Amino acid sequence: MRRLSLLLFFCLACESNSDADKDTSEPAGADGGEGADGGDGSDGADGGDGADGGDGGDTGPEGSYSEGDCPQLVEGTNDFVSGGEERKVVVHLPDSPEGAPVIFAWHWLGGRANQIVSALNLEALVADAGVIVVAPNSHNQPYEWDFIGGPDNNPDLLVFDDLLYCLDDQFGVDRDRVTATGMSAGGLWTTYLTMHRGAELAASAPFSGGTFPGNYTSPGRTLPVLLTWGGPDDWYGELSFEESSEAFSQALRDDGHFVVECVHDLGHTLPREAPAMVRDFLLVHDRTMTESPWMAGLPEGTPDFCRIPGDG
Repeated sequence: MRRLSLLLFFCLACESNSDADKDTSEPAGADGGEGADGGDGSDGADGGDGADGGDGGDTGPEGSYSEGDCPQLVEGTNDFVSGGEERKVVVHLPDSPEGAPVIFAWHWLGGRANQIVSALNLEALVADAGVIVVAPNSHNQPYEWDFIGGPDNNPDLLVFDDLLYCLDDQFGVDRDRVTATGMSAGGLWTTYLTMHRGAELAASAPFSGGTFPGNYTSPGRTLPVLLTWGGPDDWYGELSFEESSEAFSQALRDDGHFVVECVHDLGHTLPREAPAMVRDFLLVHDRTMTESPWMAGLPEGTPDFCRIPGDG
């Protein structure tokens, strides 16, 4: 019965057009405790048509911006219009953003952009590794991000496409080192982005994300994925993130992708090691690699609750 309810979560949610109550108590602290306090930033709105990604080039930014000319993205909270609707986007820029890699971070249910940035200590990567960090606020869908419907007319795919295009237009970012991470609803959206914008990503790291076999879509390229969840107690409502994460892992591996599984057994929260896991995994990958450097074995310092499936 519970398995059926998990599958119905994805089916019934597609038919819901009303706002759902937001539970802001969802745990997402990297210390294994409660979630961080909410921050500023305002609600966004639905966007417009999503566009498929493609291969990078050296003649200028690929694709287009749905609003025509890109706005200047600055340090801090930006008012960014995508598909005719405005939302708040937190951007953190290194001293020299030209040609920098980019990490997209996606917040959890009831959370805000600055919370996921803080929980994963992403600002440290800006200073220490010269990374551009981009964290949009959701546009207040019932589950924050549109991981339920298809890719056509998907406002959150469009905001990803628009932001990536405008970052490239302004800074000439390293399109071979674009990565994504998120927790819970943000982990489900990172999963969706991996499947539907895999051609644009060097790697991804969903925390408490995943999908089910009938919802799996093969990514546009072979890419490495770090999948983390909290073991059999990782539930939120009627959704088992252990089941969804295991299903996503199996589907990816059957499809030829390299997967690392990290099962911390703390339930529905981020482990203390999450910031280091994001840093160590996402920053070593780029799209030009033919295989992950982690395929030869997990690096020293990787948490002992991580494994390469099949290695025992």
